[in-house]
Amino acid sequence: MSFLERAVDTGSTALYLQRNYVIVRQLLARGLAEKGFILEPLSKAVEREWVRRMLWTALPEREVGLSGAFIYVPPGVSLRAPVSMCFVVSEGSQEVHNVLVVGEGSELVVLSTCTSAGKGTAHSGYTEIFLEKGARLDYVMIHSWTKETQVVAETGVIVGEGASFNDVYISLKSPHALRESTRIVVRRGGNVSASTLYLAGAGLSTLETIVALEGEGASAEVSSKIVATSGSLVSNPITVEAKAPNTRGHVECRGLQLSPNSVIVTIPALRSACAGSQLTHEAAIGKISEEELEYLMTKGFSEEEATSILVRGFLELGLKSVPEALKPQINSVLDLMAKFAAA
Repeated sequence: MSFLERAVDTGSTALYLQRNYVIVRQLLARGLAEKGFILEPLSKAVEREWVRRMLWTALPEREVGLSGAFIYVPPGVSLRAPVSMCFVVSEGSQEVHNVLVVGEGSELVVLSTCTSAGKGTAHSGYTEIFLEKGARLDYVMIHSWTKETQVVAETGVIVGEGASFNDVYISLKSPHALRESTRIVVRRGGNVSASTLYLAGAGLSTLETIVALEGEGASAEVSSKIVATSGSLVSNPITVEAKAPNTRGHVECRGLQLSPNSVIVTIPALRSACAGSQLTHEAAIGKISEEELEYLMTKGFSEEEATSILVRGFLELGLKSVPEALKPQINSVLDLMAKFAAA
């Protein structure tokens, strides 16, 4: 089974698959449509005036067309079966603009997969997410790129009052150049959990997360786990800013260097603009313990197998709240990451 087949094999009741600029498959269960759930191309969604008004309000405006998906969950609808979005670039460049709106009190699980299947390709993905009051979104994004690909991925999220956003970003194979940026605004009583697992190969990668706690009682926990192999240079700036009272934020950055020919730069930053906030951070970069490696080798594992086991354990600790429906897929991806890292 290919990476793409594994990624979409989630028992989805809704699926959107786009190759370059062609929609290959679009699926929406009849029961969801009857409840007012919408999954359609953004180019069609903008026929609604309220959708047009939302565009580029969660991200700085870019000169990007209307290629991409639109998802809308009406108020009071709970959908825990995953909705899958898949984007493949196989030639030239691909620009995608996705918009997700989760209505008041609704729940949604989304698996977004991006991959390249050709040489010399480029992918630019822009995603805007809006969570209304009391909404919940589990958003898992998995990337796997060829070495020659250049990637820009920007995500803007507005977390409404009392809403919950659980964000997981996993990169199985890194591209030649990556600029990934996530900007999250959290309103009163909203909470955010954002986790990054990144396997860096040869190339330059920038992984940026900025969280603004703008409402009283808002909270955020941001964590990153980076595994760096030969020839990789990774910059990982993370900023949490408290702009309202009684807000809480925590940042955790961990890096694992498997090669002396690799560089990891972690940049955790905390900024409090309001009394009564509590912000903390911790960061560490290191290498695999020789004692642990030797111990596993005495048990009959080869050096490569032992390294894979230790990398797998390092990555496993970076995920605390993966949706139950996606755990089989995530475990398969982590197994592959550990295998690729050891090799």
